[in-house]
Amino acid sequence: MKKNPYFKEYEFKCKCGKCELPKGVPSDELVDVLCEIRGHYNAPVTINSGYRCKEHNAEVGGAKSSQHTIGSAADFVVEGVKTEDVHQYVLEKYGNKPFGIAIKHNFENPFGGFVHIDTRGKKARWTYS
Repeated sequence: MKKNPYFKEYEFKCKCGKCELPKGVPSDELVDVLCEIRGHYNAPVTINSGYRCKEHNAEVGGAKSSQHTIGSAADFVVEGVKTEDVHQYVLEKYGNKPFGIAIKHNFENPFGGFVHIDTRGKKARWTYS
């Protein structure tokens, strides 16, 4: 993993608890984006889901071609910042980039849910239901 001031490799590991991160995961571009977001808010960023092995991805209902399975995606929250506000910032800052950007709302808790970002190489936008 690219050296950076904010994130450790273990934060991106698959939640299955059985596999190791493949070499080069997470992608350098993803780390750069997450570091920029962390710096912008000057607040901790928690990675809810980083890399996922194919088995774990299937268990959590991820798309078969999920960017999580190649280490170029993260679902995250920023401590003390409403999920919608983070999503809007990511759209404004990275909306013209060839990234996947999504939001999972938690309508009972504006700080719940998460923002998804991936460096897939083409634009994709969606909302998780």
